[in-house]
This record gives sequence, C-alpha cells and structure tokens, in this order.
Amino acid sequence: MSENTKKEPKSWEIFSAGELLCARLSSKPIYITRRGKYCYRIRCTFSSGLVKKIQTRYYDTEEEAQSMRSFYEKQAVEKRIAVFKCTVKEFQSLWWRCRYFDRQYNKLIKTYLIPELGNKCINEVSTEDLVKILEKIPNDGILKREKYFQVCDAISRFFETAVKYHCAEQDAGTEASVLMKYKETGKEEGHSSRAPVSETFSPEQVLLLLKRCQREAKSIYLPMLLAVTAGLTVPEIIGIKFEDVDLHNQILYLPYLPDTYLCSRPDTVILHGNARKAVFLSDLVVDEIRLQKNHLEMLRQAEPGFNAAGYMICTNDGQQRKKRFIEKPYARMLSRCRLPAHPWKNFRKIQLNQYALQKFTDALSPQNPLSQASYKLPFDRNFLTGLLN
Repeated sequence: MSENTKKEPKSWEIFSAGELLCARLSSKPIYITRRGKYCYRIRCTFSSGLVKKIQTRYYDTEEEAQSMRSFYEKQAVEKRIAVFKCTVKEFQSLWWRCRYFDRQYNKLIKTYLIPELGNKCINEVSTEDLVKILEKIPNDGILKREKYFQVCDAISRFFETAVKYHCAEQDAGTEASVLMKYKETGKEEGHSSRAPVSETFSPEQVLLLLKRCQREAKSIYLPMLLAVTAGLTVPEIIGIKFEDVDLHNQILYLPYLPDTYLCSRPDTVILHGNARKAVFLSDLVVDEIRLQKNHLEMLRQAEPGFNAAGYMICTNDGQQRKKRFIEKPYARMLSRCRLPAHPWKNFRKIQLNQYALQKFTDALSPQNPLSQASYKLPFDRNFLTGLLN
C-alpha cells in the first residue's frame, strides 16, 4: 500500500467528519491492563455519522485519574478534544484539502515550522515551542517586519484550523502570534486604562492569560473574568454567594465601600444609602457563573461532606476561598505566558470597550448549552439604573 493510500482515510476523517455533535466521557476511570494505568474514554459522535473513541492521558492511580474528571468534563462540554492524531507535517500535507488553506501561508509553514516541529504531534505543540521559532526570525526593517508578521499570521491560521478540525486542543499558534506581535509593536487595540501602559495589561495580554487559565488554572479563571470585566477586588470575589446574583437581569449585588475606581465605570451603580452597589455582568461572565453553579451542585450531590454555604468561588468541599488563593496559580500563568508580573489588583485599572469585550466573548465563550443571551453590555449608566427601578 502506497504512502498516499495510507493517508487517505485520515484525510477523509479529519475534513469530512463534520461537526462534533457529542462528546461523552466514561462514568469512571478505566484500568488499562497492558499499561497498568488508568484513563478515561471519550466517545465522540460527528454529524457525518463517524464515531471515534479516544483515551485521555494515563494516570498511575485511580485517585489521580478521578481528580482530573472535572477537567475532562469541561473538555467534553466545550468539545475541545483532539480526536484525530497526526504530526505537524502530516497535518500540513493534508491542510490543502480544507477551505481554510492559504497557499502563501502554507509556504511559510513549510519553511519555518516543518524543519523544527514537523515530527511532533500537533496536539503537543506548545506556545513556548512556537515562540522559540518566531524569536529566531529576523524582523528588523520594514520588509522583514512585514514578512515576520506574515509568518505569525500563518502559524495562527494553521493552528486555528487544527483546533477547528479536532487535531489539537489548544490554539498555540494564535497565543504565540499575539505574544510576539505585541512584543514587536506594543499596539493595544481596544485598550482603555487609567494607568500608564507599563502598569497594566493590554486586552490582548489579558485574553492570552484567560485562555491559559481556562485550560490550566480553572480555579482563577472566573475570578479573573470578574476582576477584568467588572472591576472587582479579590475580597469581593471570594465573598460572592449565588444569592447575590440576579442571572435573569445579569446583575450582581455587593456591599459598597468607597472606591475611586467606580467613578467612571458605566457597569456599576451605587444604590440608595450608599450601602450596596449593583454591577452589570456581561454574557460571558453570566454563562460561566451558570457552569460554576451546575458544577458545584454536582459536587454537592457526589460529596457527603460538601459544605453548601452558597459561595460561588470555593474549594471542592464548598469552603470559602482565602484571599491569597490566587497567588500561586496566577504567578504560574504569568510565567507560562511570558507576561510582566503586574499585580492582580491592576486588572481593575483596565476598562474594555465594546469591541474588545466582543473579542473576549468570541474567543472565550464555551460551547455552553446553558448560554441564555446574545451579546450585550450597557455602556450607558442610565440603562443599568433603569433595570434597577
């Protein structure tokens, strides 16, 4: 059998499977006798009728595998699964068959990516791998910089396609491209800040952080969303209970403390008597709160010792988080994203305009069956006041 004949079924599967309709996780870890390890199985059903069963990574003990269940549950809900296994070179050789193919981009991928990473599984390519490649490309001078940005765009398109067709779980290409473009230009599209640029993150950097937290530091993902989009402090975030959130009207009610940062926030209104404030929550945040509520309800039913105190940000046994719980995972994410070590509190100094927040929504919104609303955010304080009357 020729090499081309061998590749044909893989090509058909990848680009003709259609939409991933359902990803069903096994109810418990499965013991693989020949390896002496545990894993989960995920049954993936596509619109073409194709059904693929895949296995997650292996774990030495059943307890270790069980501790990762929530991670794989989230992957299944979001359908963010690498169903098809192939190397970077294999995917590049099949890329021309899909409508996202670009001849010029393909030439750049062959020139810069294949010699370095051609034999690596495309799902194992990290942002760091791609940053190392981009750092080697000369970019001084107008023509060289233009070519450099074309390579960034090519890598971004290549990995976007790999994720779309379920060959990779993360879009490492776009992350690397954003990092390197920002490093070169310092442009801050959609950025509005009351602090000098050096004191806070750009929206592109925040989006990079959030995407990384979504995959690798789930415990601080929703807190970071609340800090960035609603200007909340850590003490406010860990004190939120589900009873404080009006999901229907997308309003969060909190005790009010005098705060200079509230003066120009269009999403916050101080209520009568200056005792409480009302904060409008974007659709992205509300959808994530719904997911969190469902997740904690599942834990409550499964764990007899679960403390159902109603805290939205809590430990796996329902206990309220400590103020410093964000420190270690936040430092780890900053390091992995190669971002400056701005303190967490500086998230409050960022105000996203409508364009930037729409980009966040498009990039971060899970394929969430609980999502209720279309995108909207009131930038007129009178609108929010009207909801409260």
